[in-house]
Amino acid sequence: MKPESFILIGIIVIGACFFFPLEALENLRAGANTPLFCSYIAPFEKSDYFVDEGYHLVYYNNAMPLKLVNESSGEFSLVFKLGNVTVGKIDDYFQKPVVTLSYPDMVILEAEPFVGLKITLKFALPTSASAAAEILYKNETDKNAMIYFVYGNPYQKINCTQISPAEGCTISYKEPGRSIYFQQDTLAGFEEQRFSMFRFNKKIYAWGGFTVYKEPSEAADIASRYEYLNGSMSGDLAECVLSFDLLDKYGTLKFVKTTVQKSKEAELKAISGSLLQQDPFESILAFNRDKLGKIPAVRFADETERLLYYGAIYLGRQQFLPAAGQLDYPYYVFSREPTWGWGHEGQVLHESLSMQTIALFDPELAIRSQYNFMKVQEKNGYIPYRSGAFFTREFPANGEKSTTSPFFCWTNLEVYLLAQQSGHIDPKLLDRFLSDSYESGKKFVQYLFQTRDKNKNGLLEWGGHTLLECVRDYLNAVFDLLGDAPETLNQLEALDLNCMVVKEMTSLQKMAELLGKKTEAEEWNQRAKTLSAQVNKTMWDEETGFYYHVHRDTQNFTTPQGQSLKRKEIIGLLPLWAGIASKTQAEKLLVHLKNPDEFRRKFGVPTLSAADPYYDAQVLGCCRWNGPVWITWIYLIFQGTIQYDKACAEEILVKMENAMTFQLQRNHRFWESYSPDFTQLNSPKNYIWDTLISRMIYDIRK
Repeated sequence: MKPESFILIGIIVIGACFFFPLEALENLRAGANTPLFCSYIAPFEKSDYFVDEGYHLVYYNNAMPLKLVNESSGEFSLVFKLGNVTVGKIDDYFQKPVVTLSYPDMVILEAEPFVGLKITLKFALPTSASAAAEILYKNETDKNAMIYFVYGNPYQKINCTQISPAEGCTISYKEPGRSIYFQQDTLAGFEEQRFSMFRFNKKIYAWGGFTVYKEPSEAADIASRYEYLNGSMSGDLAECVLSFDLLDKYGTLKFVKTTVQKSKEAELKAISGSLLQQDPFESILAFNRDKLGKIPAVRFADETERLLYYGAIYLGRQQFLPAAGQLDYPYYVFSREPTWGWGHEGQVLHESLSMQTIALFDPELAIRSQYNFMKVQEKNGYIPYRSGAFFTREFPANGEKSTTSPFFCWTNLEVYLLAQQSGHIDPKLLDRFLSDSYESGKKFVQYLFQTRDKNKNGLLEWGGHTLLECVRDYLNAVFDLLGDAPETLNQLEALDLNCMVVKEMTSLQKMAELLGKKTEAEEWNQRAKTLSAQVNKTMWDEETGFYYHVHRDTQNFTTPQGQSLKRKEIIGLLPLWAGIASKTQAEKLLVHLKNPDEFRRKFGVPTLSAADPYYDAQVLGCCRWNGPVWITWIYLIFQGTIQYDKACAEEILVKMENAMTFQLQRNHRFWESYSPDFTQLNSPKNYIWDTLISRMIYDIRK
């Protein structure tokens, strides 16, 4: 072949990859330290709120077996035996697992536990109440092989209600209501008692049950515990072990798990039997290629950034549940695996910043989610703190209902603009959304001015349950000066709230312009300018070059008791995002943002300046705002900084990427918050707003 022919082929291949990008996360060779997101959840189209089980794949921990974990219903592990030698922990494998394909509800990996015993594991979630797996094996040795299927529940005792070689195993356990809903004792339609049936395409060779779950790892322990399974599965158990002879040199061990609530126990056998006869993998793969095929390709800095981009998008889509109850459209929760009771009841405006990522590839889903807020909005404009299919949470305090941080109009505008750019959405839906968003947003902003400006001076204070409304739960340098009762925390002319409302009004201005409402657009413009001027006059401190809260009673940076409010919290940077800061003020804010002794830390922008004595970089638990990095606020600072200093914005992105990819390399999860200085974390896992990193990557790399 002539050299120019090779060149032509190369051009064609490169062009094809540019115009027809490879499927998101296929053709991988992802080992233990690859920053791959490894939690798998059925899509909302195939899910139900009452029976909802996702899984986390553990293929990366050498001290553990290959296993899939659900943090409430238990976990199942695979142990392999060749001849008389048993392998449990991954460290003993000849070739350790590598993931070759990963989608939000499906994963494929390859491994070689022994020289000559090769496996391919395919795992998928046909529904939120079912899981399916295939272990394709090839035995190239002269030894007989065996697989032990080990189900363990480290969280509670289980009971085996049925076991037979041909029909599998059924267990019963409880799904605690408190892990699903948080603020009440019961929920109509929800039953704690569950039944799960394990079915296989091969007869079970032997089985046994144990009262204590011992994670299978050391070969000697496995051999002594599992070699002579006694066939007993009675009483309160923590572990069930089923073994399978692989007498053929190659073949497939197929497994399905189906779960139902107690009222449907009689249907379990038929449901699981039907699932066992299906081959769900091709249809699930096609579903993912269709739903995720519109993710925009960008010019990634490297493969690590690509994996982070797709992984965070997967996370965002995973958290949706189908329309039900009072909501006409799909809605999201904070996390579906693990389920976290506080955030599992429905959506909140500040979590809905995530729709600014979802709209990149599924603008209609983002639009429908935002419509859920309009559905529950009251006539006076109030939007409840939380809105879900079965719950509306208002958290009244100080004689009024709590709302939440007003990111409503801005998110609606961003979703609209992204949907418009996408070109794959019904124009009528888009036009209606813009009009409805504008009318709903007007009412919401008006409600805030009517109820959150108690002294009627034009500046707003948080109301209701202040710490819920402002999103910064506890360990706040300023709020902690004022006490811990809700009525003591609304004493401030709130810098963050006023910045948010300015952004809401400028967003309403742009909506009005798009709708051809020139007079109203100018009114919003003037109102935003007026509030911005008040913020600059009252909350800007020229001496330190920073913005702070002022006290409602003193109208300066001290409390009536003489305590200083000049604490450099991350909210002092929000005027960059809101467009309040002048060019000169922005330059002074960027000095603080770029100072390594204040906000320029190793893994991102902390919520409190490192120079403050209250600063603590260790993430020792949930909801701390005296140092940990929260991507919701990082996203705002990033969006503000990119307007003034793109290089600084890119550095903010890279540092946030470094924090996330380190965790993905070690434990393959996302986290609610991150440490600005360290890698050790103790915070909730797989939080929906981590999907915002994908929007940040898009904005820099597009």
